[in-house]
Amino acid sequence: MNFLDYVDKYEPISRHVAETLWNNPELPGQEEKSCQLMKDILAEHGFAIKDVATEYIPYAFVAECGHGKPVIGILGEYDALSGLSQTPGVAEKMPLEAGGNGQGCGHNSLGAAAAGAALAFRDYLKENNLPGTVRYYGCPGEEYGSGKV
Repeated sequence: MNFLDYVDKYEPISRHVAETLWNNPELPGQEEKSCQLMKDILAEHGFAIKDVATEYIPYAFVAECGHGKPVIGILGEYDALSGLSQTPGVAEKMPLEAGGNGQGCGHNSLGAAAAGAALAFRDYLKENNLPGTVRYYGCPGEEYGSGKV
């Protein structure tokens, strides 16, 4: 299999995550359900979860699978923004809830695609008997400027 076949294998999971985050937008510092969704999916697929949350960044984590080098790091965001509620599939402003939270910056898609990529890399390394560690960095509060730290 080529690498894109591995990516395609996880498209349904990535789509599910993106839609779930879109339908349940949580503001920076409040991403409890979003963070748990990401951790549950990665843990279900064999990733070890390490919480790295602090009082300033409460929903940060690292999910890791594999061993050795190279270390492949993938950043996944999942926070939403206030006032960006939007009806899916509509290219003009049409909020689901006036003034509501939403994924206007696409963090739902970034987090979902990153999770799919982490799963694809894990499979690729394992099935091709290659060394390497895959790390998914759960990035909350990205819009506050501290989540990526």
